[in-house]
Amino acid sequence: MLGRVCGIFVAMIVAGSLVSPAAAQKLALVIGNSDYGSAIGKLKNPANDARLMAETLKGLGFSVDLVLDADQKAMKRAVKGLGAKLREAGKDATGLFYYAGHGVQVEGTNYLLPVGAEIEAEADVEIESIAADDVMTQMQSAGNAVNLVFLDASRNNPLAKAS
Repeated sequence: MLGRVCGIFVAMIVAGSLVSPAAAQKLALVIGNSDYGSAIGKLKNPANDARLMAETLKGLGFSVDLVLDADQKAMKRAVKGLGAKLREAGKDATGLFYYAGHGVQVEGTNYLLPVGAEIEAEADVEIESIAADDVMTQMQSAGNAVNLVFLDASRNNPLAKAS
């Protein structure tokens, strides 16, 4: 875990050097979902990883919104908020999204699973989760030069019994 965080730390330093204006805003949304309950499977580290990432990003000059153990509505509103902040900050802003928690891929689309998702079959994933593409759409809508997306999603499939 520490190696992964250090790798991201180095990436942030490089990313910071990509934006030339000294006053350019660096905005980040960090989501860590751990408390899924027994239906999907609790995870030990995502909330802790998200806290550590938020502190690291703050140290690098990012304005950070930290969201922990979020349901779908909270996640969608946070993603929408990041998009709005990036649009307001202008084209020189740097945007960063970090997610730690359960993630799955269904028919080539990556999904981030919110806490409280009620998924009984693979067909429920689109309705109960958030597509990673939606995050990128919000970020791209700002027209800024640099956007970074880090998905630290669990590799075990919590839907194996439903798939």
